Amino acid sequence: MFTPKVPLGGFRGLSYFLTPYILFFIVVLAALVHYPKAELHLLMNQNHTSAADWFFRIWTEFGGNIIPFVIIFLFLFYRYSFSLFLLASKLTGVVIFSVAKLIFTEPRPLYYFQIHFPQISLPTVEGVRMLNDYSFPSGHTTSAFAIFFGLSLLVRNKWLKLTFFIVAALVGYSRVYLSQHFAVDILAGSVIGIFSALICRPLLVKFDQNWGRKSLSEVFIKKSARSC
Repeated sequence: MFTPKVPLGGFRGLSYFLTPYILFFIVVLAALVHYPKAELHLLMNQNHTSAADWFFRIWTEFGGNIIPFVIIFLFLFYRYSFSLFLLASKLTGVVIFSVAKLIFTEPRPLYYFQIHFPQISLPTVEGVRMLNDYSFPSGHTTSAFAIFFGLSLLVRNKWLKLTFFIVAALVGYSRVYLSQHFAVDILAGSVIGIFSALICRPLLVKFDQNWGRKSLSEVFIKKSARSC
């Protein structure tokens, strides 16, 4: 499933992630050009069901503050270098989107509509705490694309790469569905996430030396052998 050595060559195998991502980028960008921000949000946010509410409330956490770090932690049992690479990608994305949020300080959808379109009530999902500020860019989307694009750099299986894109893209859409972000926020977040993983990729090569190829599993196996 995972490559025994870090791939040093080109990015041909990434087409199963990058091709659908490019289509995703073009479609969202075209929608942003064609529709005003508020109108596009209503179009993307109008079909709520109890099942979708439940699904996206859970799925959005793939870009949250717990699941990405769980994935990073689990990779310590497979290979230190992979875990450190994913951590570096995640944290790089956090730094970039945090700075961007402070620069732009854009209102989130709920607050934006309260100011500009008070006659419109956006649907909300039970159990989701609605935020008012720092909408641009989407931090959840950034984290999701940093982690799952990073994972696509570690696997050979083309269908896994496609699956990783779908997971990240659904996180992005979940942020619009939950009215935590506008479409432009998730588009920017996706770019930052992919960029973060790409600029951290050289670190993967450096990490994957001697100790970096080891794992916590080996530590526990050695301890078990000594105790026997």
